[in-house]
Amino acid sequence: MENDKPVSVSDDSKVAIPLRNLISILGAVAVSTWAYYGVIERLNSLESTVNSHWEEIEENDDWIDGFEPPKAVQDTVERVRQLELRLVKIETIINMGK
Repeated sequence: MENDKPVSVSDDSKVAIPLRNLISILGAVAVSTWAYYGVIERLNSLESTVNSHWEEIEENDDWIDGFEPPKAVQDTVERVRQLELRLVKIETIINMGK
């Protein structure tokens, strides 16, 4: 421990690293960067798709909430209701006569 000298770093400092390790580090950085941007792109794509689907769902919901059947259909439904009421009256009259 007597030889503990403070480490000095300057612009003249030199670092020795084997070329094989340097190439491996650069390759790992390149692959990591490529993978990161691939994941980000996929997330953006999925988010865009979800937003698109959500807008379509909201449009469909608004259409369903505001849907009103055509006048002819409304008239037909009303006539069927009136016929049902007449049928109930007739059945009541028949049952009272028995």
